[in-house]
Amino acid sequence: MSRFKIEYGDWIRYRKLPNHIEIDYHYDKNMYPEKSYYEIMDDVYTGALKIIKQAQDEGKDYVIFTHGHSTSRIGITTSRSQIRKLMRDKSVTPYIVRKQSIQHDSVFVAAIKKIESKK
Repeated sequence: MSRFKIEYGDWIRYRKLPNHIEIDYHYDKNMYPEKSYYEIMDDVYTGALKIIKQAQDEGKDYVIFTHGHSTSRIGITTSRSQIRKLMRDKSVTPYIVRKQSIQHDSVFVAAIKKIESKK
């Protein structure tokens, strides 16, 4: 059983979610010609974590990560696999609500935890 909501269909509907940001992680080998493929994939992971932290600091409700459909095979790393790996990792636990996050074939919608006000 997944920790996330599993949904299918037209992902564009997530753009109607309130107070969100959308980040495009479709891989383009021409974007960073000086970096290796695996350096870029590492950047996807660390960059997505940074964006989630920033979204929480800014009071966002959701981050929509567009990553495309799977083109992976066993042993192949993709933006999609990096985003999904991050969403399962303990390092993201303080920042997302897994039960409200959505795993879709071509996007991942991270529901951002609200920062509790200190009184």
